Amino acid sequence: MAAVKQAKKQITPDSGAKEAIGERNRIALAYMELAKDRTFQKLTEEEKLKLVKEVMAIGDEVANWVKSEYGTSDSRKIAAHLGVRIFGADERHKKGTEYRAEKKEIVIYRDFHEKLMRQVKSTELAEHLLKYVVAHELFRHLEVNRIGEVYKRFKFVAWRIGPLVRKKEIKGLSAVASQAFTQSLIGLEISPQVFDYLAYILYTNP
Repeated sequence: MAAVKQAKKQITPDSGAKEAIGERNRIALAYMELAKDRTFQKLTEEEKLKLVKEVMAIGDEVANWVKSEYGTSDSRKIAAHLGVRIFGADERHKKGTEYRAEKKEIVIYRDFHEKLMRQVKSTELAEHLLKYVVAHELFRHLEVNRIGEVYKRFKFVAWRIGPLVRKKEIKGLSAVASQAFTQSLIGLEISPQVFDYLAYILYTNP
């Protein structure tokens, strides 16, 4: 939680400014995703914030061109355009959902979906639940087939001994881009607070 508090300190929204609150919340969610990554934690606070904003911008950009290209923000319709099959499965699975790259499939495990439905108390959110879950995995499809894995665009020095330098990647950056993609794709048809709750469940639960 310390990482989240630090993220919120980075932005001081004007009272009643939804855009600023939404941006602060997005950054807080990104910090939660990256909180356990040792490479990320070695960065300065300025470097962390710059990195998170850059990665979120990638997710936003991808969402914008996908909406423009396919004329819809419905992740299920976009998946159909891309030839990605979506189906439910009964077996229990720790991830809840997954993208199967070799078959271009998005699998939603029913026990996970039912768990989400039990936790979600908002009718507003329940109506959009499947769109969010699909968008989360749709970004993975786009990484594999269109844009490349986002986290591989960034390298960080892990250690340096004289002329020898070893660099590492932060895999969680792909999840941060996916968070931004999902929110930008769906838009603000529901409140930022409701989106944050769903994103927290999707991205922090095993």
